[in-house]
Amino acid sequence: MRKSVFMKVIKAWSLIVLIFGATAAIAQKEREAYQPEEAIVIDGKTDEWKTDWLLDQDGKFLYNIANDADHLYWRIKISDDLTQMKVALYGLFVKFDLNGKKRGKLGIKYPVGKDPHELKKEPEPLPQDLPSRIAAKKQLLTEVDVLELLGLTKESIVSSRLGLMNGIEVLMTITEDGTYVYEAKIPFKAFKIKKEDESVIGFTVETGKMELSRNGPATPNNGQSPRFGQTSFGTYHPLSSPAYMWVAVKLR
Repeated sequence: MRKSVFMKVIKAWSLIVLIFGATAAIAQKEREAYQPEEAIVIDGKTDEWKTDWLLDQDGKFLYNIANDADHLYWRIKISDDLTQMKVALYGLFVKFDLNGKKRGKLGIKYPVGKDPHELKKEPEPLPQDLPSRIAAKKQLLTEVDVLELLGLTKESIVSSRLGLMNGIEVLMTITEDGTYVYEAKIPFKAFKIKKEDESVIGFTVETGKMELSRNGPATPNNGQSPRFGQTSFGTYHPLSSPAYMWVAVKLR
Protein backbone atom coordinates (compact mmCIF):
# COMPACT_ATOMS: atom_id res chain seq x y z
CA MET A 1 0.00 0.00 0.00
CA ARG A 2 2.78 2.43 0.97
CA LYS A 3 4.66 1.55 -2.20
CA SER A 4 1.59 2.36 -4.33
CA VAL A 5 1.14 5.75 -2.63
CA PHE A 6 4.85 6.47 -2.98
CA MET A 7 4.75 5.71 -6.72
CA LYS A 8 1.74 7.99 -7.18
CA VAL A 9 3.58 10.81 -5.42
CA ILE A 10 6.65 10.28 -7.62
CA LYS A 11 4.51 10.33 -10.77
CA ALA A 12 2.72 13.50 -9.65
CA TRP A 13 6.00 15.29 -8.97
CA SER A 14 7.42 14.07 -12.29
CA LEU A 15 4.40 15.53 -14.09
CA ILE A 16 4.79 18.85 -12.26
CA VAL A 17 8.49 19.02 -13.15
CA LEU A 18 7.72 18.18 -16.78
CA ILE A 19 5.03 20.87 -17.04
CA PHE A 20 7.21 23.44 -15.28
CA GLY A 21 10.15 22.62 -17.55
CA ALA A 22 8.04 22.91 -20.71
CA THR A 23 6.51 26.19 -19.53
CA ALA A 24 9.94 27.59 -18.65
CA ALA A 25 11.31 26.55 -22.04
CA ILE A 26 8.45 28.31 -23.84
CA ALA A 27 8.83 31.44 -21.72
CA GLN A 28 12.57 31.43 -22.29
CA LYS A 29 12.13 31.43 -26.07
CA GLU A 30 9.61 34.28 -26.17
CA ARG A 31 11.07 37.60 -27.27
CA GLU A 32 9.60 41.06 -27.42
CA ALA A 33 9.59 42.60 -30.86
CA TYR A 34 11.94 45.54 -31.28
CA GLN A 35 10.28 48.94 -31.62
CA PRO A 36 12.09 50.92 -34.37
CA GLU A 37 13.42 54.28 -33.28
CA GLU A 38 13.50 55.45 -36.90
CA ALA A 39 12.11 54.21 -40.19
CA ILE A 40 13.63 50.87 -41.27
CA VAL A 41 14.87 51.01 -44.85
CA ILE A 42 15.28 47.67 -46.63
CA ASP A 43 18.74 48.22 -48.07
CA GLY A 44 20.85 45.51 -46.43
CA LYS A 45 22.78 48.01 -44.28
CA THR A 46 20.75 47.60 -41.03
CA ASP A 47 22.20 50.83 -39.55
CA GLU A 48 18.79 52.00 -38.33
CA TRP A 49 18.32 48.92 -36.12
CA LYS A 50 19.40 50.41 -32.77
CA THR A 51 19.48 47.09 -30.94
CA ASP A 52 21.86 44.18 -30.38
CA TRP A 53 21.71 41.11 -32.57
CA LEU A 54 20.10 38.01 -31.05
CA LEU A 55 21.62 34.55 -31.53
CA ASP A 56 19.49 31.52 -32.35
CA GLN A 57 19.63 28.34 -30.26
CA ASP A 58 22.03 26.54 -32.66
CA GLY A 59 24.26 29.50 -33.42
CA LYS A 60 23.52 29.55 -37.16
CA PHE A 61 21.59 32.83 -37.36
CA LEU A 62 21.86 36.28 -35.84
CA TYR A 63 18.50 38.00 -36.03
CA ASN A 64 16.06 40.67 -34.87
CA ILE A 65 12.32 41.00 -35.36
CA ALA A 66 10.47 44.32 -35.14
CA ASN A 67 7.03 45.73 -35.69
CA ASP A 68 5.18 49.00 -35.84
CA ALA A 69 1.46 49.62 -36.29
CA ASP A 70 1.37 48.38 -39.88
CA HIS A 71 4.45 46.25 -40.58
CA LEU A 72 6.49 43.29 -39.44
CA TYR A 73 10.25 43.58 -40.02
CA TRP A 74 13.17 41.23 -39.65
CA ARG A 75 16.88 41.15 -40.27
CA ILE A 76 19.04 38.03 -40.38
CA LYS A 77 22.81 37.67 -40.51
CA ILE A 78 24.44 34.40 -41.64
CA SER A 79 28.19 33.85 -41.35
CA ASP A 80 28.40 30.04 -41.22
CA ASP A 81 29.73 28.69 -44.56
CA LEU A 82 27.55 25.58 -44.64
CA THR A 83 24.36 27.49 -43.78
CA GLN A 84 25.17 30.04 -46.48
CA MET A 85 25.48 27.26 -49.06
CA LYS A 86 22.07 25.87 -48.05
CA VAL A 87 20.53 29.33 -48.45
CA ALA A 88 22.17 30.05 -51.81
CA LEU A 89 21.54 26.61 -53.32
CA TYR A 90 18.19 25.61 -51.82
CA GLY A 91 16.57 28.81 -50.57
CA LEU A 92 15.45 30.23 -47.24
CA PHE A 93 11.95 30.00 -45.74
CA VAL A 94 10.69 32.57 -43.24
CA LYS A 95 7.27 31.65 -41.87
CA PHE A 96 5.05 32.91 -39.08
CA ASP A 97 2.30 31.23 -37.08
CA LEU A 98 -0.44 33.43 -35.64
CA ASN A 99 -0.86 31.16 -32.61
CA GLY A 100 2.77 31.57 -31.56
CA LYS A 101 3.65 27.99 -32.50
CA LYS A 102 6.19 26.34 -34.79
CA ARG A 103 5.91 25.43 -38.46
CA GLY A 104 3.86 28.40 -39.61
CA LYS A 105 1.99 28.37 -42.91
CA LEU A 106 2.28 32.05 -43.85
CA GLY A 107 5.49 33.62 -45.04
CA ILE A 108 7.98 33.90 -47.87
CA LYS A 109 10.72 31.89 -49.48
CA TYR A 110 13.62 34.12 -50.44
CA PRO A 111 15.97 33.41 -52.02
CA VAL A 112 14.19 30.56 -53.81
CA GLY A 113 17.44 28.69 -54.56
CA LYS A 114 18.97 27.48 -57.80
CA ASP A 115 17.23 25.89 -60.77
CA PRO A 116 16.81 22.09 -60.48
CA HIS A 117 19.23 21.36 -63.33
CA GLU A 118 21.97 23.27 -61.49
CA LEU A 119 21.42 21.21 -58.35
CA LYS A 120 22.26 17.94 -60.11
CA LYS A 121 25.92 18.85 -59.87
CA GLU A 122 27.96 18.24 -56.74
CA PRO A 123 28.52 21.66 -55.09
CA GLU A 124 32.10 22.80 -55.33
CA PRO A 125 33.86 23.19 -51.97
CA LEU A 126 34.74 26.77 -51.08
CA PRO A 127 38.36 27.87 -51.71
CA GLN A 128 40.67 28.07 -48.72
CA ASP A 129 42.19 31.52 -49.27
CA LEU A 130 39.95 34.33 -48.02
CA PRO A 131 39.67 36.54 -51.16
CA SER A 132 38.75 33.56 -53.37
CA ARG A 133 36.41 32.27 -50.68
CA ILE A 134 34.48 35.55 -50.52
CA ALA A 135 34.37 35.76 -54.32
CA ALA A 136 32.91 32.23 -54.44
CA LYS A 137 30.28 33.18 -51.86
CA LYS A 138 29.27 36.20 -53.93
CA GLN A 139 29.02 34.01 -57.00
CA LEU A 140 26.76 31.59 -55.12
CA LEU A 141 24.43 34.39 -54.09
CA THR A 142 23.35 35.50 -57.56
CA GLU A 143 19.96 35.82 -59.22
CA VAL A 144 18.06 36.46 -55.99
CA ASP A 145 15.35 38.68 -57.45
CA VAL A 146 12.59 36.06 -57.28
CA LEU A 147 10.59 35.08 -54.20
CA GLU A 148 7.60 32.94 -53.28
CA LEU A 149 4.68 34.05 -51.11
CA LEU A 150 3.52 31.15 -48.94
CA GLY A 151 0.10 30.43 -47.45
CA LEU A 152 -2.01 32.98 -49.33
CA THR A 153 -3.31 30.42 -51.83
CA LYS A 154 -3.05 26.65 -52.26
CA GLU A 155 -0.09 27.14 -54.57
CA SER A 156 2.84 29.40 -53.73
CA ILE A 157 2.78 32.75 -55.53
CA VAL A 158 6.01 33.36 -57.44
CA SER A 159 6.92 36.98 -58.04
CA SER A 160 9.79 39.28 -58.84
CA ARG A 161 11.18 40.87 -55.69
CA LEU A 162 10.87 44.29 -57.33
CA GLY A 163 7.51 43.55 -58.97
CA LEU A 164 5.49 43.10 -55.79
CA MET A 165 2.62 45.53 -55.46
CA ASN A 166 1.41 44.81 -51.92
CA GLY A 167 4.17 46.58 -50.01
CA ILE A 168 6.43 43.58 -49.30
CA GLU A 169 10.13 44.45 -49.47
CA VAL A 170 12.99 41.95 -49.16
CA LEU A 171 16.70 42.09 -49.87
CA MET A 172 19.73 39.88 -49.27
CA THR A 173 23.24 41.27 -49.64
CA ILE A 174 26.76 40.02 -48.94
CA THR A 175 29.25 42.11 -46.97
CA GLU A 176 32.94 42.52 -47.70
CA ASP A 177 33.83 39.83 -45.16
CA GLY A 178 31.49 37.30 -46.81
CA THR A 179 28.52 37.58 -44.39
CA TYR A 180 24.98 37.26 -45.76
CA VAL A 181 22.60 39.99 -44.53
CA TYR A 182 18.85 39.72 -45.12
CA GLU A 183 16.18 42.35 -44.42
CA ALA A 184 12.41 42.27 -44.94
CA LYS A 185 9.40 44.52 -44.45
CA ILE A 186 6.00 42.82 -44.51
CA PRO A 187 2.73 44.79 -44.20
CA PHE A 188 0.35 42.96 -41.87
CA LYS A 189 -2.42 43.45 -44.43
CA ALA A 190 -0.38 41.64 -47.10
CA PHE A 191 -1.05 38.39 -45.22
CA LYS A 192 -4.46 39.48 -43.89
CA ILE A 193 -3.09 39.74 -40.34
CA LYS A 194 -4.93 42.00 -37.90
CA LYS A 195 -2.25 43.17 -35.51
CA GLU A 196 -4.79 44.07 -32.82
CA ASP A 197 -5.93 40.41 -32.77
CA GLU A 198 -2.43 38.97 -32.39
CA SER A 199 -0.15 39.18 -29.36
CA VAL A 200 2.48 36.50 -30.06
CA ILE A 201 3.66 35.25 -33.46
CA GLY A 202 5.71 32.10 -33.95
CA PHE A 203 8.64 33.01 -36.20
CA THR A 204 10.44 30.21 -38.09
CA VAL A 205 13.55 30.43 -40.26
CA GLU A 206 14.57 27.31 -42.20
CA THR A 207 16.92 26.71 -45.11
CA GLY A 208 16.15 24.39 -47.97
CA LYS A 209 18.18 21.20 -48.24
CA MET A 210 19.74 18.78 -50.70
CA GLU A 211 17.41 15.94 -51.68
CA LEU A 212 19.35 12.69 -51.63
CA SER A 213 18.65 9.69 -53.84
CA ARG A 214 17.02 6.81 -52.00
CA ASN A 215 19.26 4.40 -53.88
CA GLY A 216 22.59 5.91 -52.96
CA PRO A 217 25.71 3.71 -53.11
CA ALA A 218 26.59 1.68 -50.03
CA THR A 219 30.25 2.56 -50.58
CA PRO A 220 30.87 5.86 -52.43
CA ASN A 221 33.36 6.24 -55.25
CA ASN A 222 33.97 2.55 -55.94
CA GLY A 223 35.48 1.86 -52.57
CA GLN A 224 37.72 4.91 -52.59
CA SER A 225 37.74 7.51 -49.84
CA PRO A 226 34.30 9.14 -49.38
CA ARG A 227 33.65 12.42 -51.15
CA PHE A 228 32.91 15.59 -49.23
CA GLY A 229 29.96 14.94 -46.94
CA GLN A 230 29.63 11.24 -47.70
CA THR A 231 30.33 8.23 -45.52
CA SER A 232 30.78 4.54 -46.15
CA PHE A 233 27.28 4.00 -44.70
CA GLY A 234 25.49 5.60 -47.65
CA THR A 235 24.65 9.01 -49.04
CA TYR A 236 24.82 11.30 -46.02
CA HIS A 237 25.61 14.87 -47.02
CA PRO A 238 25.87 17.89 -44.71
CA LEU A 239 23.67 19.85 -47.13
CA SER A 240 20.84 17.32 -46.70
CA SER A 241 19.68 18.65 -43.31
CA PRO A 242 18.25 22.17 -43.04
CA ALA A 243 19.46 24.86 -40.67
CA TYR A 244 16.52 25.87 -38.51
CA MET A 245 15.45 28.30 -35.82
CA TRP A 246 12.17 29.22 -34.13
CA VAL A 247 11.19 31.91 -31.67
CA ALA A 248 7.90 33.20 -30.25
CA VAL A 249 7.73 36.97 -30.72
CA LYS A 250 5.52 39.25 -28.64
CA LEU A 251 4.29 42.14 -30.76
CA ARG A 252 4.31 45.68 -29.41
